[in-house]
Amino acid sequence: MIGGLFGQNSLSSLLRGGLEEASATQRGIGQRVSDALATSTATGFTEVSQAAMAKAKQTESDIQREMASLADTQLRFEADAQLLRQTYQRLRTAIGKNG
Repeated sequence: MIGGLFGQNSLSSLLRGGLEEASATQRGIGQRVSDALATSTATGFTEVSQAAMAKAKQTESDIQREMASLADTQLRFEADAQLLRQTYQRLRTAIGKNG
């Protein structure tokens, strides 16, 4: 009975796993954005060759894609957190009614 509520295959365990995965994804994306910004040559374009400008545009595109991915991951994280809160609230309600 308790294993069904808190075991490895329970809803709360699966939701916690989703939150951990979303957090790891968020950290990875954040690191890639940070690395891209650190190597960006966004200043002084007048002295930069055409090849460097093309690389900077690619870096900017990569950053925009990663930022979109960050936003998506944040939404998923918030949804998982809300589902986990609801699951625990149902457990508290069930325990309160039967306890």
